[in-house]
Amino acid sequence: MWAIAIVLAIGCGRSHDDDRAGLAATVSACSSGKDFACPRPILYVTSLDASMRYYRDQLGFRMDWTDGKPADFGAVTRGDTQIFMCVKCQGHAGSWLWVFTPDVDALHAELKKRGARIKATPENKPWGVREMLVADLDGNVLRIAGPKK
Repeated sequence: MWAIAIVLAIGCGRSHDDDRAGLAATVSACSSGKDFACPRPILYVTSLDASMRYYRDQLGFRMDWTDGKPADFGAVTRGDTQIFMCVKCQGHAGSWLWVFTPDVDALHAELKKRGARIKATPENKPWGVREMLVADLDGNVLRIAGPKK
C-alpha cells in the first residue's frame, strides 16, 4: 500500500524529499484488508490555492493538506468524501464525481448561499434519485445525489 502513496505524489512529475504525512495517513486509514477501499479521485486543477479555497468557501469542504514547494498536490474533505487535487497533472479538467447526501435540497440551498457554481438544480431522476450538479473552477463536476422526493 505504501507504494500507492508514493506513486500518487511522484505522479505530478517531481521528486519529493518533503513530508508525505497526508498521503501516508490516507493510506494507513484505508488499509482495511479489502480488495479495494477508500477511493480518492484526483482532480486536475490549474491553481491549487484557488481550487482549495473554492472547495472550502463555496462547497464547505475542509482543507486537509498540501504537498510540494510550491504546493501542487493537496486534499479536501467533506463528510466521507475526500478529493485529491493535482496542478496540471493526472488527468484532464472536466472530470465528474458522483457523491451522495441525505438531503439534496438542503445542500443546494447551502451551496447557493455560499456562491457555488450550480450547473443544475435538484431534480428527481428516473433512476430513483434526486440529483444536482455543481462545478468547480476547472469545470470538474460534482454530481450530487440523494433520496428521491
